[in-house]
Amino acid sequence: MKKIKYAISILSFLIAQSLFAQYTVNDIYAYIDQYKELAINKMYEYKIPASITMAQGILESACGKSRLAVEGNNHFGIKCHTDWAGDTILIDDDELQECFRKYDNVVGSYNDHSLFLKNRSRYKALFDLDIMDYEAWAKGLKAAGYATNPEYANILIGSIQRYNLAKLDTIYQERLAAGYFKDYPNVHPEVLAENNVNSTTPPKNTNGKEQPADQIAPAQTSRPESQPSQPRKIKWSATKDKQKSKPDVGSVPPKNNAPAQSRPAQRPSDNPKPTSVPEPHAVAPEDPHAFTTTEDEYPIAEYPFTERKVFVNNRTYFVVAKEGDSFYKIAEDVQATAKQLQKFNDISGSTKLKVGQVVYIERKSKSGSREYYKVGEDETLQYVAQKNGVRLSKICKYNGLKPDAKIKKGDVIKLKR
Repeated sequence: MKKIKYAISILSFLIAQSLFAQYTVNDIYAYIDQYKELAINKMYEYKIPASITMAQGILESACGKSRLAVEGNNHFGIKCHTDWAGDTILIDDDELQECFRKYDNVVGSYNDHSLFLKNRSRYKALFDLDIMDYEAWAKGLKAAGYATNPEYANILIGSIQRYNLAKLDTIYQERLAAGYFKDYPNVHPEVLAENNVNSTTPPKNTNGKEQPADQIAPAQTSRPESQPSQPRKIKWSATKDKQKSKPDVGSVPPKNNAPAQSRPAQRPSDNPKPTSVPEPHAVAPEDPHAFTTTEDEYPIAEYPFTERKVFVNNRTYFVVAKEGDSFYKIAEDVQATAKQLQKFNDISGSTKLKVGQVVYIERKSKSGSREYYKVGEDETLQYVAQKNGVRLSKICKYNGLKPDAKIKKGDVIKLKR
């Protein structure tokens, strides 16, 4: 009997896999770009973080490529339940030929996802959480039984962090403070570009007056590539360098799927204040052993939400510090906190950055692109970790060393398990 149950489980798994198309990082960025405005608008309507909505959409629809999404416009895997009177589609899931909701369009799916959470008592506690605390929302969804996967919360958090989906929540917050939703649903995201969301007035037309709601065109889901009169918008895209770009992913969690600190965010008020964190007055001197580089040594990544040049090393994004830079300034530019950046770079306490110093803006990899590294002149373990894009804790574990252990030229450091 056990063997039969096992065989059925394997068969169901294989069938389920065949129903979900594999998708790439390029597909993820394209999905974000296509549906980000919809997620932000739903955040305004239902007070559900856009980052959570987007992360769920990416995961549960395979970036819109799953059979359920293609044939049923169902991007959130919502089943029929007893209260559904609309069209349906039958797909093998936990059980054979389960009933799922079928929608006329994707907007209907996003609306129903919001209503599903808003109107069911099991999710009531979610709406007592800080709308900017995506980590608490992800854990709350799992606790409320939204998904059976024990890693569901971590998967959502990892996706939000890797693809910077928290920026969608920030855009919503800034638009709300700017009065952008005053005439909702007659809003026009092409007028209020992401790099202008800090404006304190609603969108204006060419003569400087506020544009009447009945004259605003419906929001587009895609934009022409060349429109010189339009404000430049930040577009999600994958790394240009094909060999060093992020690996293709299917229904698996992103690399950074471990919980991380939630970034506190101010709520909009009548008199919005800058959200930047003041730097401490006492800053330690530069680290003489810090790993530095030049901008031509690594491939450039078209990284979203920042005007800085972003590079890739060992599948991890980083920026190069410039004159006058600090963790606080870089954090503000890349939608993170100084504390997070210091953690990503294995640095504790205040440290002055050197010009050319490598600053990772996401967690480094658990292992290196090569198995061993030969130590050079005057290098430290932290230097080795930064140069190879590997977490210091992992290097210490692989080599049985402490973070402050002394190493010398010619030593061989293991970078993989």
